[in-house]
Formats: sequence, C-alpha cells, structure tokens
Amino acid sequence: MDYLRRNERRFFRSGAYDAVELAGMIAAEALVLGAQNVRVQCEGDWLVVVADRDWLEPYGQEVFHSLTPLPEAGVNSVLAEVLAVAYSAGVATATSVGTEVIKGGTTPPLRLSGQDSVRAFAFRRRRE
Repeated sequence: MDYLRRNERRFFRSGAYDAVELAGMIAAEALVLGAQNVRVQCEGDWLVVVADRDWLEPYGQEVFHSLTPLPEAGVNSVLAEVLAVAYSAGVATATSVGTEVIKGGTTPPLRLSGQDSVRAFAFRRRRE
C-alpha cells in the first residue's frame, strides 16, 4: 500500500487520485472479464460498480491487497480494486453470499437485485 500511495501519479491520468476515473477503471475490467451489464452508481459518498458477472471470483482476496495482473486487458494491466483500498476511505464488496467490508467501518449501500446483479464493489470517494 505504501508503494501505491507514493506512486499515485502512475495510476491516474491527472497524476492524482480520481474516484470517478477509478470507478471507470473497475467497470471496464468487469467488461473485459466477461460482464455484459455493468453500471456505476453514486450513493452519497460512495461509488458502486455493479455487474451481472462476478469478475473478481477467480482472484479471491488478492485483488484487495496487491497489484494483481490482468493479462486480458494487456501486458501491463492490473486489477484496480487495490487502488480503491489504497486511496479511498472505505471499501466493500457484495455477492449473493453476503457483504464484506474490506476497509473502513461503514457498510455502504450495496444492493444486488435480480439476475443482472451478481457482484457489487463499492468505495468511498474521499481519502482516509
């Protein structure tokens, strides 16, 4: 995490953490990994990416703690969820099994509804 925080300019186009850009990165990776229906929702301070496929299932907890390669998106690509853990005030994810808070003490408004919602990933916009 220290490496990510020290090298913020390497991960965001403007050189600084941008929550909306990060939500777009996460939504794009869900599409690359096979989701057909992906949406980004604003819920107060939270940005929530919801997809009709569990794009994170093959990776387990690794995606929240280290830079995880995403070769499907290109040679130097990585999954972006770890950036949310490094730069935002809170992170949580949900599947049909339940909701898991990865960082922070507040559970975000995560709702899975119908067959088009299999995985949700939420992060709080502001920094810790």
